[in-house]
Amino acid sequence: MRIQVKDFMSSPVITAIGENSVEEIRELMKDKGIHAIPIVSHTTDTVDRKMIIRGIVTATDINKEVHNDAIMDDVMTSSNVQVVHTTSSAKAAANMMVKHQIHHLVVMDEGEIRGMLSAMDFVKLVADSAVE
Repeated sequence: MRIQVKDFMSSPVITAIGENSVEEIRELMKDKGIHAIPIVSHTTDTVDRKMIIRGIVTATDINKEVHNDAIMDDVMTSSNVQVVHTTSSAKAAANMMVKHQIHHLVVMDEGEIRGMLSAMDFVKLVADSAVE
């Protein structure tokens, strides 16, 4: 059976904007029990408004020695954000994470963020399907 990303991704996704402060995002991550948040913006076209992924911020990023007033634009990772489709295979997603040495993927479909996929989601997938 081919397992697709949509079968085990985390959803819904909480997003932030570049102007959010480190303090806000630390609290949000703590309250929601999450470890990564996509940083987004929207096109200005009011008819065909699209979400643009500008970067990703992880718990590691905001737990470095960063001032609480710093904003996401200053601490997010923007150069290595990887995206998969909801119908991508679990194997393809895992290979992407290994290839790029990352722990989180943004899951998109039809120009919208549908979920996040983390290394922990893979651990849960294996734990749920493991034979004793």
